[in-house]
Amino acid sequence: MGAPPNRLHEPLLMILSAAIALFVLSFVNTEFSLGYYKTRKVDLLSEIRSKGLLAKVPFPDIVVNDSLISKTNKAILLKKKDKSNIVQFGDSIGGLHNFFASLVQTQKNKGKTRIGYFGDSMIEGDLISQDLRSLLQKMFGGSGVGFMPVTSIVAGFRQSVRHTFSKNWTEYNMLDNNGAEHPLGISGHVFIPVTTAGGDTTANAAGSWVGFAGVSRKCLEKFEKVKLYYGKSEALNYVSCGSGVKRLNGDAAVNEVLLNEYPVQNIRVNFIAKNSMDVYGFSLESDTGVLVDNLSFRGNSGMPLTKMSYNVLNGLNKYMDYDLLILQYGVNVVNHNVKDYSFYEKGMNAVVKHLRLCFPRTSILVVSAGDKGYRKDGEMGTDPAVPLVVEAQKKVAKDNNCAFWNLFEAMGGEKSMAHWVEGDTVYANKDYTHFNFRGANRIGTLLYNKLISEYSDYKKKL
Repeated sequence: MGAPPNRLHEPLLMILSAAIALFVLSFVNTEFSLGYYKTRKVDLLSEIRSKGLLAKVPFPDIVVNDSLISKTNKAILLKKKDKSNIVQFGDSIGGLHNFFASLVQTQKNKGKTRIGYFGDSMIEGDLISQDLRSLLQKMFGGSGVGFMPVTSIVAGFRQSVRHTFSKNWTEYNMLDNNGAEHPLGISGHVFIPVTTAGGDTTANAAGSWVGFAGVSRKCLEKFEKVKLYYGKSEALNYVSCGSGVKRLNGDAAVNEVLLNEYPVQNIRVNFIAKNSMDVYGFSLESDTGVLVDNLSFRGNSGMPLTKMSYNVLNGLNKYMDYDLLILQYGVNVVNHNVKDYSFYEKGMNAVVKHLRLCFPRTSILVVSAGDKGYRKDGEMGTDPAVPLVVEAQKKVAKDNNCAFWNLFEAMGGEKSMAHWVEGDTVYANKDYTHFNFRGANRIGTLLYNKLISEYSDYKKKL
């Protein structure tokens, strides 16, 4: 019996036949409805067709600090015409007044200004916030990445700090129904270390641990101060680190302990917990300059922020003393089928009121959703819900005397995400939603320029 014939060419013929069929169908109208089922048009050439159109979408001009340029410079005129400038609503208790007042003091006497940057996956892994931090620290001084959670699903992705931890932590977050037993912290999480037996208070105890190491970037190589924040704790709970053993006790909703006596390049903190305790996170910071805390939570619409404990947030603010909170949300509620976003406006109004209660002297900046791609008739454009979400966010900012920055307009408006994905320089991922590192850097730089431009105007009025 002879050997079976060689059929290696058949898979290639099948693929080629399918490609030819799809190519032919690209010139035929394949859209039709059958009951509740609706087909989409087959267009194998859609990516190629759109290239010519996308080249026409302009990038916004970056506004430079007008206190550093001549009054005859064209950037002054660009600023007046720029629809994406930061809008400040309200009087001295609203807008960015308190934030700018803190920056003035930081410049004068080397004080400290702190920013909490809340967001969803758009800022995950310190995207955008790391670029804003770098530019602000270059201008005003300061070092360190600020607040860090105990564990993180993007620890290996983050470039601004090396973050490691044991796998025996118990974690609750704002999407869990954990009740009041473990109140949530500012990251939307609370972490419980494993309890250890016996009286061993050394690094050899088989407890939970967290490690941080600096990276080779300016202002991020060392940690001047490493601070731990935790909830109520009995005297039988300890941590051990390079500076020795620290006892964790305290009756307040949030307690703080300094873990190092001098600047360090890395630190490992071992928890020896004899009783259950809530841990909220760490702060890697300097005594002066600007700090920017990345407070990202994947898939968050922003509305669950009301689940974060008032006692914990207000207690944490007694140590952190935030000067500005940035809220960048919206992409997770963008849906082309939704025509009315009054529910989102109502939900975010509650969020801002909650934050105002927890941080009464802190400025708030609402950053709108950016562009999100939506394919229709073979062409990638803007999801029709994006302008609706942006308008709802602007109204939230206005109704609560916040500042507002239209990220959608700053990107270039309609079809801008498609340009960021398919332009000569790629600034965003193929999901037509998320920025890559290059795009995040561009957004962080744009935001910095907008803030500094407003800050320059503020100083002229003093």
